[in-house]
Amino acid sequence: MPLHDEYARITPYELLLPQEDFADERFPAIRKEAEARGGDLTNPDAFSLLGEAGMVLRALRGEEEDPHLIQQHGALLFHAFHFWQEDRPLYLLETGVLRFLTDTGPQKEGWDPSVPGQAGYIQLPQHLVWGPRDQKEAAESVDGFFWSLPDGESLSLLLVMGIRKDRPGLTVVPLPTLSLASAAPWATMRVRDEGHGEDFSSDLPGAELEQLYTVRAGAEAVKLAMRVFWYLDTFPGTLGPERSAPAEGSREADESGDAEGGSDPGPRPTSLPYRPVSLRGS
Repeated sequence: MPLHDEYARITPYELLLPQEDFADERFPAIRKEAEARGGDLTNPDAFSLLGEAGMVLRALRGEEEDPHLIQQHGALLFHAFHFWQEDRPLYLLETGVLRFLTDTGPQKEGWDPSVPGQAGYIQLPQHLVWGPRDQKEAAESVDGFFWSLPDGESLSLLLVMGIRKDRPGLTVVPLPTLSLASAAPWATMRVRDEGHGEDFSSDLPGAELEQLYTVRAGAEAVKLAMRVFWYLDTFPGTLGPERSAPAEGSREADESGDAEGGSDPGPRPTSLPYRPVSLRGS
């Protein structure tokens, strides 16, 4: 099971949009309508009620769809819009950073919460963190999460799971909106009840051997997100310069899948520039 952080993979933003120039053609109309009508671009629910946002959703997903899926796609469009407005900031968390944040993380309170810009996407190492599972559905690998803070106060988070090469689509989980000013305790609190293991521990088959993690509920995902923000704020030198992933189908991308002895080609790379987040002192 590869723990891949050689390069950033294709993002949910790219999977959502049918063409590269779709956002540049359609998203300005959403912004223009909000400005003309006094619409609220900072609230996910109000955003989905904008006529232009509804038209974009129909263009992306069609007319007939489960209402629950429409709500999920609306949340994804909200974050994709703000991601685009911020010039698509993409960060790739390297494996060592993720392990530090889940196994250790901040040891005391007192952090003044901060995020690196009004919106962005944090991509986790491939297949290292898994979402909750039940008897009906298999666990899905967590790809990463969007954050949006368009008003400077209310932090919206969207967990993204289930991006796989063997099927289209993905799973998104909107997390509770937080007041950034009061969000610091999430980074250090214990989420799971006693007797259910440590936060982020996993009971997936092979989890101990592969050193895998699980976020069992939204609260645990929020905790992980706040630890990522704490790390970026506390150790700014760990954010590397902008990089480009290898072109899809290139030898570099294909051979990355052999890093742990496998023969499968590496994951599909992103076409977006990204910045790696490395372990402090590395």
